[in-house]
Amino acid sequence: MVMDKLSATASAAACRVRGGDPGRWPIRIAICLCLLFLLNGCAPQIYNISLRYEPTKVIPAAVTDGRKYSLIVASFTDQRKIDDPLLIGRVIKSDGTPIPILPRYAKPTDTVAAALRELLSKSGYAVAPDRPTWDLDENTLKPEWGKILIGGTIDALDVTCIEMFTMKRYSAKVRVTLIFADVQAKRIFYRVVSESSSSLDHILTSEERLESQINGVLSDAMEKAIEGPETGRQIQEALRK
Repeated sequence: MVMDKLSATASAAACRVRGGDPGRWPIRIAICLCLLFLLNGCAPQIYNISLRYEPTKVIPAAVTDGRKYSLIVASFTDQRKIDDPLLIGRVIKSDGTPIPILPRYAKPTDTVAAALRELLSKSGYAVAPDRPTWDLDENTLKPEWGKILIGGTIDALDVTCIEMFTMKRYSAKVRVTLIFADVQAKRIFYRVVSESSSSLDHILTSEERLESQINGVLSDAMEKAIEGPETGRQIQEALRK
């Protein structure tokens, strides 16, 4: 009996040295699980993120002296096959429940156009503040839209986060078509298709990471379309006519 008491005392002392009473571990685990369930229960019913241009590299200067000319960027046309044009993705909870992701301030057609304006400006072009709506038809080009008008289509624009018990898996994809028109000649002279995608594994779901993923691929797709020498050459030739 004395030996049993000594053994129990030694065991308890050893547990204190190693970090506490082993009988408390089930309680700690239960508390952690409760916190996880509470966090899931407090998950937002909608995610709002800001779409914008965020440079992914040093932007090369325009091939031509773009500051001599003013380009106009029209709102983009959304060609995604979705019911809600405001939808830009979903967070899929671990139980399969989808939570929509929507833009915070403006429609995707306007924010994508704004991203292109920002990129063109950083590339050395003068960009007019005008924001016309163009249906991408040569016959509807209006003389007051200046010399060169750039419109385009949103073919893909999506960010998804799939939540698993130990990990959150992010994926994002953007595909755009840029259409360049000589306004006065009522002629489309150049088209370029560009796309980008990314993926990320993380332990948390957040609007900040959703923003980072979608803005990264949006910016990369736009940069690929504009930085190529062919795009600059086409603009330069159109301005000479």
